[in-house]
Amino acid sequence: MTGFDEEENQLISRVAWLYFHEELTQGDIGERLGLTRLKVNRLLQAGREAGLIRVVINTAFRDCVALEADLVREFGLTRAIVVPTPERAGQHYYETIGRPAGEYASRELADGQRLGVGWGNTMRAAINGLVIRAVRGLSVTSLYGGVPRSPVNPFDSTAMFARKLSAEVCNHLPAPMFVSTPDVRETIAAQPFFRTFYKEALDVDMILTAVGDMTAQATNIALGAISLDQRRDLARAGAVGEFFGRFLDADGNVLDHGINQCSMSPDFAGLCKVPRIILVSGGMAKVPILQAVLRRGYAHAFVTDASTARSLLNP
Repeated sequence: MTGFDEEENQLISRVAWLYFHEELTQGDIGERLGLTRLKVNRLLQAGREAGLIRVVINTAFRDCVALEADLVREFGLTRAIVVPTPERAGQHYYETIGRPAGEYASRELADGQRLGVGWGNTMRAAINGLVIRAVRGLSVTSLYGGVPRSPVNPFDSTAMFARKLSAEVCNHLPAPMFVSTPDVRETIAAQPFFRTFYKEALDVDMILTAVGDMTAQATNIALGAISLDQRRDLARAGAVGEFFGRFLDADGNVLDHGINQCSMSPDFAGLCKVPRIILVSGGMAKVPILQAVLRRGYAHAFVTDASTARSLLNP
């Protein structure tokens, strides 16, 4: 027993790795992790006294910290967070990667900033990791429309993000995730409310979102956003997954497909210009879409598990 909880273990591991392996100064480490130089020094000292730091970094997270550094270098990220892959799947897995993503995003928010959020099981889990801080004037905006049936509906998730962060404004996208035809999409998007919504959505300061895969179990498929026939047609056309409400090919391009023209999400290119995009996803089924998104530089920070990280680094 070290006397530290899991969060403290991870933080000490990251600080120790950056200091002893990456050979960063304590000041550089503090700037990267959002800590004071004094805090970095104290963490190193605490790690030594507890036996976590010896000749090697002696913690369960040492491999994860190395993977974080590799992901940053490989994909040009500003930050990567890797957690050990849990043995259990399902909700336990979502919690394992979602919570640290929510914690990271909430600690990075400043007064008056605007947060755009995705949806799904991982995003719902991220809400449980949000840190309550004295940050004022926040707003939360959903980047996705609704789905026919869902315990993780974008409307509910966005409202829960807003409540947990004590946001002053909560903006919903009151439309289906996908509509029936491109003409319907254009008609709805032309209404004054939607023109204003889309403009404000592209002005967010930070986005926290996930990707969707192409399996029949993918959330947007399982919950009726698109049909199984549409999924098969997208796969034949070269889709590897969904990001920002659009299906992408292996090179990260928005697929030239009718489904993408029916998405009610804000402009894809505009969303990709948001200053900070935090991506949280994992699992072998998501590796193809994660490769596409990360290679194109669509994300600035990435949260995942160790097995997914290894697959991304060794395709």
